Amino acid sequence: MKKSITILIYLIITVLITVGCNSNVQEFNIDEIALKEAKKITSEQGYTLKSETLTESNLLIGDSDVFKFIKDASIDGGYSEEDFNSITEDRKVVGYELEEKSKFEDMPVMLYLVIDEGKVIGAFLDYSGYTPSIAPINFKGYLK
Repeated sequence: MKKSITILIYLIITVLITVGCNSNVQEFNIDEIALKEAKKITSEQGYTLKSETLTESNLLIGDSDVFKFIKDASIDGGYSEEDFNSITEDRKVVGYELEEKSKFEDMPVMLYLVIDEGKVIGAFLDYSGYTPSIAPINFKGYLK
């Protein structure tokens, strides 16, 4: 009987430790993740961030056409299609204004990043004044 109780206690302790280790809530700082990726993209593509302050956007919510443009532009820019196929409700779209301007009436160009569960899964440019305004990060056709 004493041996059964000891085994049961060890089993309970093992389960508690296992559950405790697996229930780590992943905490991540969207500002840091986004800024790091934005600096990488601007460095590689030759853009300049106007400010390191990001803005949040809800571009993906409720519009499948916009989502398709974003997904296609991100994949063209080198991001994984698999990441978009498994996107969760935890995703955020954040942006940075670039120093570069659109040819259309000297309008701003935004660099947007799609972040899901602490990982950048996509990025695209948003050219003000053009339809569609969403383009891959390496598209410079509408720049002034």
